[in-house]
Amino acid sequence: MSQQPIRNKINQLASAPTPQNTPASLTGSYLKNNPNLIVPSTIDEEAEIKKNLTNNPAFLSMIQGKLGTLIGKDSGYINSLSPKVKNRIYSLKTIQSNQMKLEEEFQKELLELEKRFFKKYEPLYHHRSEIINGDVEPTELEIEQGKKIESELEGDEDEDEEEEEETEEADDDSIKGIPNFWLTALENLHPISETITERDAEVLGYLKDIRLEYLSKPGFKLIFQFAENPFFKNSQLSKTYYYQEELGYSGDFIYDHAEGDEIQWISQEQNVTISIERRKQRNKHTKQTRTIEKLTPTESFFNFFDPPKAPQDKDDEDQDEQDQENEEDDDEEDEELEERLALDYQLGEEIKDKLIPRAVDWFTGSAVDYGLDGDFDEEDEDDVDDDSEEDDDEDSDEDEGEGKSKAGKQQPPECKQS
Repeated sequence: MSQQPIRNKINQLASAPTPQNTPASLTGSYLKNNPNLIVPSTIDEEAEIKKNLTNNPAFLSMIQGKLGTLIGKDSGYINSLSPKVKNRIYSLKTIQSNQMKLEEEFQKELLELEKRFFKKYEPLYHHRSEIINGDVEPTELEIEQGKKIESELEGDEDEDEEEEEETEEADDDSIKGIPNFWLTALENLHPISETITERDAEVLGYLKDIRLEYLSKPGFKLIFQFAENPFFKNSQLSKTYYYQEELGYSGDFIYDHAEGDEIQWISQEQNVTISIERRKQRNKHTKQTRTIEKLTPTESFFNFFDPPKAPQDKDDEDQDEQDQENEEDDDEEDEELEERLALDYQLGEEIKDKLIPRAVDWFTGSAVDYGLDGDFDEEDEDDVDDDSEEDDDEDSDEDEGEGKSKAGKQQPPECKQS
């Protein structure tokens, strides 16, 4: 175990903040009445403490564990206050409770407002789906307005070149709608793109539409509409996210659980969520051979429809025994499950709030260019900055006489377009 955190705590003891909800004050301290108290400086106590701790890792670990148990402990300051002050604090609790009731009312009305406006969105989404799947052709007015929007966003630099290319290319009536629209949009949306494998991409090529439905109670359903395909029998796959009835402490709805449709795969070979390993086995006595199949779950976007489930509550006595026997293993499993649940909920929210409303921008890559994904870790940003600095240094060494036009220029995140 690293000793550095304990050393840092020792260095910070002199300037450590006061305990939880306790004001910084010297009231009651003997230092107030003895301001001129002098401590002999013949012994470097801090150096001695560091030396002893460094030479005793077990003691160091014990102190670290003890400090961890003290975090967040009540110092008793509230209990030491006078009755009148306590009553004022109680009144603040009442005020906050009334505010939270209003917050709950606000969140519920906001949800109803979202549902009401979504009813207005649905005809637009339906028309979008018709164009994507080639059921209808866009009107001349829609095309002209779309070109105007594009030119306002990107400028008129390449407009003439694009028009020339369009006139040179003959219209291909064999192409229906916009091929691979939803596949391309999904592949441009992080972190969903991280879950899509090459096998998944072949299946998602049959995806015709992604729709959203609100539930009568807090929650929503995502519906993936597929064309007839050689992989599964379902014409659509849905996944439903449920919220808890009561709001959380922050005043927002709390994710409870999710349920997905069972995929009716046509065969094991077509099931992209498993890998099949076949090997032959020979009988020692009869010399006959047989083929053994081993099915192994594999990473796939379609695991999205089989969401992780939170463990069921167990009896307190059984839980205590299990905690004592396998506490470390349980902690690791619980942490992994929490991460999977959080990712599963995040994927649903990304599709609901980003993909469906801005589908064409994710298809073209505009959403990536304008930073609508916004899901980069600080470490990744640091790595990009470091790489950019190194590249800039190399460019400056190689192209010293060519000016600084290329220095510091960063390419937009990668996006996929049909």
